Amino acid sequence: MLRKTLLSCLSGFLILIATWIYQNYNFTFAAEDTFISKLSLWKYKVFSSKPHHNADFVFINTGKDLALVEDSAESGNIAVSDREKLYRFLHFVDSIPKKPSFTVIDLQFYYRYTINPVIDTLMQKELDKNDKLVIAILPDDSTGDNYKFPLYRAKYGYSEYGSYGSGINKFRIVNQRSIHSIPVIMNETIDSAIYRDQGLYATCNGKLCMSAIWPSYYLNDKDLKGNKYLPNSQYYTLGDMLTGLQTTPAEYAKIFENKIIIIGNFELDTHSTPLGTMPGSVIVADIYLSLLNNHHVVSYWFLFISWIIFSHLSYLAWFSKVPDVKLQFNFIFSPHVVNFIKSYISYFGSMFFLSVFALFFFNIQIALFMPSFVFSVIEYFRQKKYLPQKQS
Repeated sequence: MLRKTLLSCLSGFLILIATWIYQNYNFTFAAEDTFISKLSLWKYKVFSSKPHHNADFVFINTGKDLALVEDSAESGNIAVSDREKLYRFLHFVDSIPKKPSFTVIDLQFYYRYTINPVIDTLMQKELDKNDKLVIAILPDDSTGDNYKFPLYRAKYGYSEYGSYGSGINKFRIVNQRSIHSIPVIMNETIDSAIYRDQGLYATCNGKLCMSAIWPSYYLNDKDLKGNKYLPNSQYYTLGDMLTGLQTTPAEYAKIFENKIIIIGNFELDTHSTPLGTMPGSVIVADIYLSLLNNHHVVSYWFLFISWIIFSHLSYLAWFSKVPDVKLQFNFIFSPHVVNFIKSYISYFGSMFFLSVFALFFFNIQIALFMPSFVFSVIEYFRQKKYLPQKQS
């Protein structure tokens, strides 16, 4: 009995480590993303979406202020943000006495502004004035740097959504590179958070944290104006903002005081989320709020409880079995495949309850498919379910 217990505990520990590694990378199954999206949506409906720690945002939409520039690849003109308007906005922000706490430019600057080339020079001067500003950067596996560096020099942050599931649900906040994600840079700059990437695990302010999370959605683009949970967050188009700056500059200067400015294209840069299609700039804000509210910090109690449950499931896989699922798939699959499917569904059901428990008590969303698959593989081969079953 002692040998079985030790083996089960060791197996549970190894599967927990494998689940942790899988959890902290941007690998997901489409069905797993869908399941966790539904779970997140029900949590959003059942419980209050008010964050314990709050932040005030000013969202600037450049999607209605675009300009055509000449494509150097001679493949036709391409639409980019109207950088003359963007320059005028940044110039105003840099000139006011009470500055915003941080500025995120979630735009791509890979084409020179050929309509008025001087703007690129003026833009760089404004960027050099602001040390609390970050520009989004895109991955590029064709180069050694793994990123495509934009025209402008500034602090860079990535906002790549690398999940292989059906939508933008899981986000890699730490990726073992010198360039951090935009939400982490925001957390570091605004809140003095300290992140350390240790390879297999990461820490935030000395506490164990996940490297990839499914964020909580405190904000969505449908209620940015007067959001009941973030009442001081505001939304403007870039053109309307510039009009206001010209008419009442002193009044508008107060809007940005100690606020987080996020500039992005709300029309084209959109992604699928559990709450529907949402601009990437709003997703960045939600991920930052998730970090601000420590949704990435892992409780050791959660790890201990998970280990106990994984060890128990390992014992069932090695030496016993989970309760049989009373479903018949013989009309579709062979008896051997049916035996495997039944065990998988049983382990998935156990992981389902663990996932619900983790989400509602520890605010952590965990992977389901991979550990369920491992348990069912152990049971399938250990108990020789691939052999013909004896008829009772």
